[in-house]
Amino acid sequence: MPKNLRKRGPIWWYRFNARGQTHEGSLETETLSVARERLEGIRRRFSDPKFGVRVRHTFDVAAERFSVEHFKTLKRKSRLRYVSSLLNLERTFRGVALADIGPAMLGEFEQLRLKEGVSGSTVRRDLACLSSLFSRAEEWEWVGGNPVKPYKRSRKTALKEGPARTRYLSHDEEAGVLGRAGAALQTLIMFAIDTGFRREEQFSLLWSDVDLMAGEATVRAKIAKNGKARTIPLLPRTLALLEAMPRGIGDAPVFTTYQGGRYSPNSPTVNDGLTKACRLAGVPRIQWHDLRRTCGCRLLQDLGLSIGEVSKWLGHGDVRITQERYAFLETDHLHKALQRGIAIGMNGQKLGHARDDIQ
Repeated sequence: MPKNLRKRGPIWWYRFNARGQTHEGSLETETLSVARERLEGIRRRFSDPKFGVRVRHTFDVAAERFSVEHFKTLKRKSRLRYVSSLLNLERTFRGVALADIGPAMLGEFEQLRLKEGVSGSTVRRDLACLSSLFSRAEEWEWVGGNPVKPYKRSRKTALKEGPARTRYLSHDEEAGVLGRAGAALQTLIMFAIDTGFRREEQFSLLWSDVDLMAGEATVRAKIAKNGKARTIPLLPRTLALLEAMPRGIGDAPVFTTYQGGRYSPNSPTVNDGLTKACRLAGVPRIQWHDLRRTCGCRLLQDLGLSIGEVSKWLGHGDVRITQERYAFLETDHLHKALQRGIAIGMNGQKLGHARDDIQ
């Protein structure tokens, strides 16, 4: 390896000491001869007594190093989210020195994104990615501070998260959707509702993760969102489904396409099939994640599990997350109790019974 040069992926990077400090950065080339020439130019500038300014690293150079070093610590879904954010950020900050990015430019980026019709929560996610990049740049000693953190605090109210979804399937809606879905999609939907597995967890499930004798299925740590493995009991319907399926060996996936491959976590076939089944059944459109929420509601309402037990079942990192996600069920319960009370009153009985239901 040439002195002071090293590769990160296909790109050559430099690193050398000058004036008591370590300097490094991308040479933005895959060609060794060009890398050497550019490195020599950088070193000549540092040897010039008139040169006293440190290298001004740009956003795109930082983004390249950030993706190489940080992405390997992220799960696939998080990597995809960061890639999307970096592409959005690049349109505003490409070629801009990190030291020049401040409140004014961050405001320009925010207004650009909002004009494009995205939500405040989407802008927050993009800024969170940029903040993470700046935190890494601080570790590399490329910048002296992170301008995104105070900006986000100042815009906390304006860029608040949108309301959380509360959509879940009633038993009648589920029956209607299943009645309009093909056999393979029926199995996928029922498994999702009965287990509450996230989409990637479900489509990454291997036969080695399933214990039919014990009636259990395990989400491996490297697949779980919080990085912790969990094992849940299989409900009778799901256990019967799995017992009837052709069983693969070892690392064979449980759910496969017609071609025998694994489903993609963002499979358009599955998403389109669910949308079509809802339309044919006359059920308001749902998203795949709503099936996981349906599981949580059934565990709480039908099976009477505690909020702590549901939190462990669904693999939430903190029981407070579960409490926040399913707080809407308390309001639903009050509305249903009120409707029962009104119905009783219309039948000539005392409305006081409604109060008993609500208490």
